[in-house]
Amino acid sequence: MKIKRYKEIHKYVIENNISHEESQKIMIERPSEIMIFMNENNNIAGSLHLWHNRPNYNEKATSYIGNVNILEKYRKNETEIFNQIFENLKKEGIETIIGPLNGTTWNTYRYVTDKGHRSPFLMEPWNEDYYVELFEKLGFKPLAYYISTVMENMNPVQRGHLSKKIEKLKKFEYYRDTTVKSAENEDLIAVLNKVYDLTIEAFKNNFLYSELDREIFLKMYMSYEDKIVKKFFKMLYLKDELIGYVFGIPDYAELQYKEKIETMILKTIAISPRYNGKGMGYILIDELVKEAEHSGYKNVIYALMHEKNISKNIGSLLGDELRRYALFIKEL
Repeated sequence: MKIKRYKEIHKYVIENNISHEESQKIMIERPSEIMIFMNENNNIAGSLHLWHNRPNYNEKATSYIGNVNILEKYRKNETEIFNQIFENLKKEGIETIIGPLNGTTWNTYRYVTDKGHRSPFLMEPWNEDYYVELFEKLGFKPLAYYISTVMENMNPVQRGHLSKKIEKLKKFEYYRDTTVKSAENEDLIAVLNKVYDLTIEAFKNNFLYSELDREIFLKMYMSYEDKIVKKFFKMLYLKDELIGYVFGIPDYAELQYKEKIETMILKTIAISPRYNGKGMGYILIDELVKEAEHSGYKNVIYALMHEKNISKNIGSLLGDELRRYALFIKEL
């Protein structure tokens, strides 16, 4: 196979008749370059995206790899083409490759390593087992692990864990000064602008964090505007100060295999670092779960938590393991 490198992304879009939908995704993810693989007849056999000038990892020049796609009939001897790519990148000064990671952790990243028993949920990264095997064959090693959990049928034991947490919080004076407000009657753009600064503050110490422009943040959320139910967007105030929010979204993917949506996905929860360790996350989760139950949902998914984050402890307390994921690293 031959490699063609596109460092001018608009040229890649034009020459390869990329769809409008895919072009929009590329504009949001902004790869540094796109590589395509071609057979001897110049037919496309696969492709991948690369993001350079990422923050150094362990003081080594680092690039991210993502959107790896190899057509099935070319899935043999592919290590040769990847070794050639890695050798070229090494000559260009790249020392470490991390992936799959589409430029930033705000975008799609991670491979599913343990698929569990449930079908993929909305916005969940999904992949064939082949790609995990490919990364391992290429010498990638796990760098970080992630987990999703699920509370099924509003499990009374797990609901009880949440209720106990709230009862403990009620003993603290600050609890009386907290208020949870729904975005139901607010303009979505106004809400997103309101929570943007808090989001940046809350996530700035997360693993492999990189700051996201306000414009891209708004575009990412507004791309799901037709799916967002604003009553599942809850904001937490301490007196008049916005200190946290939770974003839940119905699992529309269930419509592909059943006639109704029974699951709510807890997609994002953010708390101001000044209030970490005070149980504020439980207040938001409790409100979202109650709203979901009141609206007729049976299940709640706590999605894509880093194993070393406190959110993983919350998810494990309130749900059973659903899926496992990994992010990989390769030294060149």
